[in-house]
Amino acid sequence: MRRRKFLYASGLGALGALSGCLGSQSPPPRKSNVVTDFQMSDGSLVIDLADKTWVMSRYAPTQQSISGVSPIGVASAKGKGGGGGRGATGRGSGGYSSAPKTKHGHAWFHGGDYADDWYEDNADEVSRYSVGIATLGIAYLGSTDSMKDDAPDSGPVPWDKEFKNPDDTVTYDLTNQSEFRRDGWYRVGAHVVGSDVNHDFRWECYDLEVDNGVSDQQFNIEEQWKVSPRI
Repeated sequence: MRRRKFLYASGLGALGALSGCLGSQSPPPRKSNVVTDFQMSDGSLVIDLADKTWVMSRYAPTQQSISGVSPIGVASAKGKGGGGGRGATGRGSGGYSSAPKTKHGHAWFHGGDYADDWYEDNADEVSRYSVGIATLGIAYLGSTDSMKDDAPDSGPVPWDKEFKNPDDTVTYDLTNQSEFRRDGWYRVGAHVVGSDVNHDFRWECYDLEVDNGVSDQQFNIEEQWKVSPRI
C-alpha cells in the first residue's frame, strides 16, 4: 500500500483519522531516545547521538538473555538507550509543523494522545531498555516529488554510508554526493541492541528533507520525521 496516497486522501485530518481507525488494536510507534539533534554545518549533516540511549519495548528477557556486558558488535554501551512489528511511519499531508513531536522536536507519526493512551493502558507490558548503537546508516531516499508517491516503510534501507559503533557525533558530507542527490529526503538509521540484555532491538530511523538553498554549501533541513517500529 502506498502510504502517501492514503494520507493525501485524508488531508489535514489524516493523523486523527488514522489514529481513530487503528484504535487500541494497533500499538503506536515505540518511544526511544537515540538521536537528539540534526544540524547542517559547512555542507555536512551533523548527527548528535543521545548520551543515554534507550528504547521502550514489550520484550520480556529470560535469565539467559541478561548480560552485564554489551552484545558482540557493540564496542561500548556508553549508557545509551523493543522489538516492534510493522513500522508506523509517515510524512502526512498536514506537514511537519502540524505533526506530533518527540521531545527532541522530531515529527512522530501516530504520536500524541493516541500513543499516550496506549502506553498508559499497557504500562505493565512495557519496559525501558538501555541500548547501544551497533551501526548508524545514512542513505539518500529520493527527491521530494518522488517521496510523495512511494516513501519507504520503516526500517533499514540500502545505506550509502555506514558507521560502526558510533559515539557522540557523526558527520556526513553532502557536498561529496552527486548534484542530483543533494536535495531531497535522506534516512538516518540506528541499529540498536541491548546493553544489559542480549537482544536485537532493530532499527530506529529518521527521515530528513534537505534543501541546498542558494548554494551547495548552504544546506537546510526542512523537515524531520522519526520513523519507529510499533512497540
